[in-house]
Amino acid sequence: MAQQALIETGGAARAPAEPWTVLAAAASSVARVELRRYELPSPNEMWELDDAPILSFVMPRAEGTQGEIMFDLGDRRRHKVGRLLLRPGGIAMHSRGDGGMLDILACRFDPVRFAAVTGLAEWDSRRLSHCASIHSPILMTLAERLKQETVAPGFGSEMAVEALVQLMMVEVARLFRRKPVHEAGQGGLAPWQLARIEEALRSSDGEWPTTQVLASLCGISRSHLSRSFAATAGAALSDYAAAIRIERAQDMIRGGALPMNRIAETLGFATASAFSAAFRRATGMTPRAFRRGFH
Repeated sequence: MAQQALIETGGAARAPAEPWTVLAAAASSVARVELRRYELPSPNEMWELDDAPILSFVMPRAEGTQGEIMFDLGDRRRHKVGRLLLRPGGIAMHSRGDGGMLDILACRFDPVRFAAVTGLAEWDSRRLSHCASIHSPILMTLAERLKQETVAPGFGSEMAVEALVQLMMVEVARLFRRKPVHEAGQGGLAPWQLARIEEALRSSDGEWPTTQVLASLCGISRSHLSRSFAATAGAALSDYAAAIRIERAQDMIRGGALPMNRIAETLGFATASAFSAAFRRATGMTPRAFRRGFH
């Protein structure tokens, strides 16, 4: 089945179409990679359906992006969209956001090969709730490298693309096959509490929020927050916060304007060397190597 998309604005609808332009593309034995430029009405709504799973890497833009999605399955809850988004094959997705011009790296996997490698063939509400905003420094780094190979292919690019796509499937499998500490729905957090945690982690400047600070924002104890967050997100709060911290670091480095010591200070690291060590543990490369690779 070819991809289907329907854009709706102010109640009007266009016929199914591809609302993007392909700026660059690459292919491997298991996926097709496209750097897409979307030019959408503001605000916009869109239904999308594809038989293949698609991992999307949203490029940052100066004015930021706001959006949410709902999968046409299960409880049909809406989820805030992050930089990394996975749309499982065969499940319709409704999105709405602020529109405008947006560049997205889309990796469309062969559905049979994806299921064979990842073991992810069945999707329920719990798994789908993690698809809208995936926090993984490893996937962010792989997506960045894949974008570079797609936009500016060099020696051995075909082998590099093949390896990067395979590694992305492995990392997706590890993330989604991880068992939560508690079953979702048992003592979970309310949407407003999750929103406060997200805002605190993404807007901090100079002092990284502690668990106690986040618990106070949610009006609960530290221990209650840790248990409830794991029940809701299927991951430890410390791992979630660390992933956002490195994601923010990657965006700052990608911007190219700030020196490393200022990035370390903004994200609450005691020293630039402590920041470098944390970044390398999360991504497999130093911040300076990441900056050289991006530019």
